[in-house]
Amino acid sequence: MKWIYGEYDLENRLTNLMWTICGDYDQELDELEKFTKTSKDLAVYYAAKAGARRKYIDWNMIKKYLKHRIQKGADQDLIVPLVEMCADVMVEEKLIKERPGIEDIRKKGLDDLLERYFKIKLNTFMEKVKYALVLEQMGKHASFDLKVKKLLSDIKKCKDVEDTLALLENIDALYLTHFKEMLENQTFLYEMEEENELKEAYKEEESTKEQSFTSFMYEELYEEDTVISEVVDGMQSSLLIESIGDLKQEVPTNPNENRVLSIDQEMVEKIYKKIEHYHGKSCITKEEQKKIEKKVCRNVHEGCRVHFTEGVLRSPCDNAFQIKYVTRQKEKNLSDFRDNIKVHKRNIMKLKEVIIKTLTAEQEKTIVPSDNGVLAVNKLWRVGRSEKPKVFTKVIDNQKGGYVVDILLDASGSQIARQGKVASQGYIISEALTLAGIPNRVMSFCNFLDYTILRRFRDYTSPQSENQNIFEYFSAGNNRDGLAIQAVSQGLLNRSEENKILIVLSDGKPNDVKISKDNIRTIRGEAFYKGMTAIKDTALEVRKARKNGILLFGVFTGKEEELQAEKLIYGKDFVYTRNIEKFSDIVGTYLKRIIENY
Repeated sequence: MKWIYGEYDLENRLTNLMWTICGDYDQELDELEKFTKTSKDLAVYYAAKAGARRKYIDWNMIKKYLKHRIQKGADQDLIVPLVEMCADVMVEEKLIKERPGIEDIRKKGLDDLLERYFKIKLNTFMEKVKYALVLEQMGKHASFDLKVKKLLSDIKKCKDVEDTLALLENIDALYLTHFKEMLENQTFLYEMEEENELKEAYKEEESTKEQSFTSFMYEELYEEDTVISEVVDGMQSSLLIESIGDLKQEVPTNPNENRVLSIDQEMVEKIYKKIEHYHGKSCITKEEQKKIEKKVCRNVHEGCRVHFTEGVLRSPCDNAFQIKYVTRQKEKNLSDFRDNIKVHKRNIMKLKEVIIKTLTAEQEKTIVPSDNGVLAVNKLWRVGRSEKPKVFTKVIDNQKGGYVVDILLDASGSQIARQGKVASQGYIISEALTLAGIPNRVMSFCNFLDYTILRRFRDYTSPQSENQNIFEYFSAGNNRDGLAIQAVSQGLLNRSEENKILIVLSDGKPNDVKISKDNIRTIRGEAFYKGMTAIKDTALEVRKARKNGILLFGVFTGKEEELQAEKLIYGKDFVYTRNIEKFSDIVGTYLKRIIENY
């Protein structure tokens, strides 16, 4: 969005926006300057949200509720952020329904602020939930454990509540449901008492229920309650994203610290131990992994790691939930394939025939006239009658040295809505290549913190039956495209075939957030692998792969406004399609061109 207003004019307009939304012209818009300095979009979003907060939330009731619950024994570090997030979800939903244009402004504004953070706070459970919620508001995704996902899912249900009282009832229910285990050793039984009170209240008449639950509203706020008041005032006059990180200008003097995100050492070690728990055991040796990391985890990827796995269904894994989740997703993917099985089988045979016919035509032997070779008796009459009689023939072998194909599927969270289609298209291509006798490997990539997870569905020499593994495809997390391309290229370069082809399916710009581990090694990687940093890095790795003899081709299924980024990355060798179901057709056309021209 282009802003043409001066600072004073903009401030007046934003104040008017807040007044218009809340309907109270006595309200003031505080702390606006800190947002206008960061981003005009962020300032507009803040002003609109400030108005909506005043309109839809009774903050005095929130203060009394928190005072009452904390006095009863509720954990302040749990219930305060819970109230903040639930209120935020309620306000956001009502604001966007009233003014739909705010959603795009919110995304741009939050992006602008997030870029200024050098450190994301992920030390506590509630900080993780808060970060996950902010990412969803930005249209992004990240991998978190089941407890975080469950609480986040329940918090999002607050979007349907009508008023502050209903909001607080929801918060009570969430607190009892999700934090009971954390409070088992406390001297009070707040959660069980409140649960019983609510159950009894629901059995009685509506007026009795309301009187039971809202008894805290009759309590007074005294001077000693200023801490609670300040906390709630802070909720009212700030954005949720402000509490999830530290700005770059707040960094200590160490010059490297402002380039990475930091979380505590204990958390890092837990993450490393959980990688195989969530994604399955590695399918390569530690020596092979270290060798690859030494080659590819440099510069912007320094401090990152790669994890090659066959997934939780085909490698040792003790994570029952993840096994169940992937099994269910595989069944959904297979169901999507079976819904159009006749069309898909026809496409497989069509693609196979195109490949075989093209290969056959290119491998035919050509006989040409020559000054030496096999004597052509029928041309002896030319001797003495022509300056260049060429009475011999030579056979030219068009053998091009064989072909090998790698298919790399973007499995980041942004692909969630297309999981079945991506799996089907990957299967169609691999099945056709296998039937045509071309060695091929199919992998997906996504990121879990500083690990790039490369799931291998089939290897170059796998039997045809293993193509079914492609339906285990599922999406989660972010995407560090440059590192994934480098890692996959290592295996491709080790193949003996002369023609090495890498096809990358992606729906958006590279985007990843990584962590640092100060006690383990020096980290010089970028905090946010996004924007031009990520685009330039991926473009560099694409060019390196091509320089090394890999024919690399990109298929882009993202938003049209991001086409320029894809052009910068892949140059001329990429295709944009709005329909993922055309992926196999596009690849067939590209393979035919490659075979004919290289």
